This record gives sequence, structure tokens and C-alpha cells, in this order.
Amino acid sequence: MLGATVTATAPKLYVQPASHPCAAVEAALTLKSIAYERVDLMPMSQLLVGPLRFGGTTVPALRIGSERVVGSRAIMRALDTLAPEPPLLPPPGDPRYARVLELERWGDEVFQAIPRRLLPAGFVRRPQAMESYLGDARLPLPVGVLRRAAPVVAQLLFAKSRHRDGDARADLAALPRQLERIDGWIAEGLLGDDQPNAADLQIGASIRLMMSVMDVRPLIAGRPAAQLTRYFPPIAGELEAGALPPEWLASPAVNRVSQTGD
Repeated sequence: MLGATVTATAPKLYVQPASHPCAAVEAALTLKSIAYERVDLMPMSQLLVGPLRFGGTTVPALRIGSERVVGSRAIMRALDTLAPEPPLLPPPGDPRYARVLELERWGDEVFQAIPRRLLPAGFVRRPQAMESYLGDARLPLPVGVLRRAAPVVAQLLFAKSRHRDGDARADLAALPRQLERIDGWIAEGLLGDDQPNAADLQIGASIRLMMSVMDVRPLIAGRPAAQLTRYFPPIAGELEAGALPPEWLASPAVNRVSQTGD
């Protein structure tokens, strides 16, 4: 694990600061006590260096010897092969097996997109907040240079993924309904055990990141879904209240949840 003795043959994990799928994979590596080397990449630099270094253009990406694995779900499967215990999925004969796989897919393909749109929408308005999300990342540029570049990077992130205010606003309006689904899955026993499964990590990483957005945090705090953040260390960054337009928070669904805490 990061900070443990890392050998030359240890897996090498390519990440970006504050990436929630990267956090999910790091949590899986820690759960399995796998020592690894973390390589921090500048935002969007994976488009240039990824094909050569790990055979893809997205992170997380993992190199295990000559094997290259790209994407959080693919990496989870590779980790279960590398270190079977503790498993990230129930046994194939377990009735929960297919359900956990489906929740993992939903966490990756659907839920993960919400913070990916909300954070850039906030960074465009509060670019100085980006620095707080660097945490302990080791990047090739001094902090001062990164600070001056933050407004440009925020705009590029916003444009690169074709994020638009309308999408982010719609995500925020739909979030209470998504959280209700997660609360239901916890009540069913599919999520939230002391030992997390792959779906816990996929979904929990997104919840953890969204709770760093102070405008969004009241929608999540106190719900069963918030418990899924316990599988991760505290996040370094914070996007201050007021970064998202107040009218976004005034939609009936969002306003009702923020007032009642339900």
C-alpha cells in the first residue's frame, strides 16, 4: 500500500488527484494489503502519456508486471485474481453476486457521472478551490504554478467532458432520488457491511467526493448512504458553500431534502 515498502515489482497505479474512481481502487488495494506505487498525473495529461505508459487514456490504470488494466471495474477484477482475500464480490453461487455486480456497474456508469459534472461546475465559479483537492499528490509543477493555472484548468475540465450547467443542475435535482435508491440497497444488505464489496467502493467514492461540496453535503449527511464514506480516508478538498448557483438548490426535490434532512 502507499507508504508501505514498495518493491520494483509492485503494481503501479496511475491516478489523478481527487478522482473518485481512483479513490475506489486505492481503497481496494488497501483492503487487500497490496503494496503499490502511486503515480499522480496532471489533469488531462493521461490523454498524452496514457497510451505509452498504461495503454489507455483514462485513469485509474494499473500496471502489474507486463499486464495493463484500465478502468476501476476491470482493476477490481484483476485485484481479486492477484489477492483473492478479502474478496470484492460475493461468491458466484451467492444470490447477492449478480446484484452486487449490477450495483457496481450502476455506481461506475451512472452515479459516478454526478460529481464529475458538479465539481467542474463549481470549479468554474471558484477555481481557487481546486488547489485544496491536491492533497498529498506529487505533481511535476510547483503549487504556485498550479494555482495560477487553476482557472484555465477548470474551464478545460468543464469543456473536455462537455459538462454544461443544465446537466449539472439536472444531476442535483435528481440526486435525492438516487440517494433513496442507495439507502434502499443498504437496507437490503447489499451495501454497507463492515467489509466493503466492489459496489460499496464504487458508490462510496462518489458520495465521499460529493460531500466535499458544501452546497451538496446537507443532502447526504445523516442518510444511510453517507455511511459508505467510512471505507475511505477523509478527503482533502472542499468546495465552499455558494459555489453552485442558489437557484439550483431551490428545486422542489433538493429544497425538500435540505430542509428536512430526510
